[in-house]
Amino acid sequence: MKNFMGFVLIASLFYLVKSSYDFLMNQWVWFTIAISVQIICTGGLVYTMLNGMPFFKYERNEFGAVVITEYFMRSQNAQWGGEGYIVSVLVAATGISYVILNRADTVCSTKHNLRVVTMAMLVSIFILQQLILTCYKIKSPWYNPTFEPPGYY
Repeated sequence: MKNFMGFVLIASLFYLVKSSYDFLMNQWVWFTIAISVQIICTGGLVYTMLNGMPFFKYERNEFGAVVITEYFMRSQNAQWGGEGYIVSVLVAATGISYVILNRADTVCSTKHNLRVVTMAMLVSIFILQQLILTCYKIKSPWYNPTFEPPGYY
């Protein structure tokens, strides 16, 4: 009976792959899977599961409602479960913005659209990188390189 159940399982898996072959050959499906796996794996899933970390620091406010009081743990040797995912999503969004910027000339049909997409991607890359730096400065307050020169120059 076990051999028959194993055969049925393998046959059904084969049928599932064969019936969804066109879907599986779509490059956007694999791009979405790759980005999702990157976000989950670099977000700290294993660390959170092994250490039983809560997603964020929750406390009750004066009205008795549960609110998030801390998104980033102030220690370099520990983290809340959600802070890794915040940074991971920011890094993935920055990378996707670079890809869109690189491929803008093949996607846009007019020069005006190309200029708009290029400027939008440059602004989004700058903002996303500043958000990543802000997140890192929360974890490491001593880290202070800036894009602009210091005010005393």
